[in-house]
Amino acid sequence: MFRVATWNIENAFDTLHDDGKDDAEFLPHAERRWNSSKYWRKLKGVTQTLAAMQLPAIVALQEVENDTVLRDLTKRTALANARYRYLITDSPDSRGIDVALLYNPQVFDLVSWKSIRIPCEQHGLRPTRDILLASGMIGRDTLHICVVHFPSRRNNNTATQQARSLAIETVCDVLDSLAGKHIMMMGDFNAECGDEMFNSFSPRLTSLNKNQGNLSNEKRGTYYFQGIWGYLDHILVSPSLKHHIMGSAGECRFPWLLRTEKQIPHRTYGGTSYLGGISDHLPLMVNVNF
Repeated sequence: MFRVATWNIENAFDTLHDDGKDDAEFLPHAERRWNSSKYWRKLKGVTQTLAAMQLPAIVALQEVENDTVLRDLTKRTALANARYRYLITDSPDSRGIDVALLYNPQVFDLVSWKSIRIPCEQHGLRPTRDILLASGMIGRDTLHICVVHFPSRRNNNTATQQARSLAIETVCDVLDSLAGKHIMMMGDFNAECGDEMFNSFSPRLTSLNKNQGNLSNEKRGTYYFQGIWGYLDHILVSPSLKHHIMGSAGECRFPWLLRTEKQIPHRTYGGTSYLGGISDHLPLMVNVNF
C-alpha cells in the first residue's frame, strides 16, 4: 500500500528573477517583500505537511516556479531523508508557474515522462501550464500519471473558456492514447465536483473525491472562496485502477494549514499582506493498494 497526493502550494517562487517570466511581485524589492526567510518558511511548511501525511510515494504539485524550488525542497529540507526524485515542466505560462511530480523511486520506477503543451498560443490565447505525463512501474504494473493545472475561469471570459476547452481536448487526446491502461490524473482543475468538464473524461476516468455534491453548507473541500468550500483539486483514475483504490480521496486538515480563527486555508498572502501560511489550497490524498 502507498499514498498518492496532489497539492497546489500557491505561488512557490524562489527569490530570483527568471528571464522572460513575470515574477516581479515575488522578488525582495517588490511590494510583497518576498525574501529568503519567507521562502524557507514556506518550504518548511510543505515539508512538515508531507511528513504528517506519512510521505506519500507520489505527490503532484502545482504552482511551482522552477527546478530551484524543487531542489531546495527535496535536498535542503528534512525531505532530503525521504530521497524523493522530481520532475517539473517548463511551461510558457507568463508568470512562470509549473506543475511538478515528486516520487519515491522505490515505489514508482520511472520509465519515461514528457511535458505536453496546450496549444493556446496557436489560437491567439494566453499560454497556460503544460501537462506532465509520467509513466513508471509499480511492481509489475505500469502506471501513467497525468498532472494538470487547468486555466482558471474569469467571470465567464470567452478567452479563458476557450483555453479550458483546449486543455480538455489535449487531456482527452492523452487519455485516448492510453486507452485500457492504468491512468491516474490529478491536480488543480479549477472546477468544482459535478462540473461538465468531468463528463468529457467519462467513462475513461472516475473521480475519487469524497464529496460530489453542493458543499456550501459544509466545511469540506480543498479551497475556500467567498464563504463557500469546494473541491478545485481532484484525483481521477481509470476503471482498471478503481479496485486498487482504498476508499475516497480526502483533504488533509492539519492545524497549521488552517487559520485558527476561521478554520479556512492559511494562505501565504492576503493581497500584498503577508499572512505566513503555506497555501490557499489543502492537499488531497488517497491510499492505493497494488
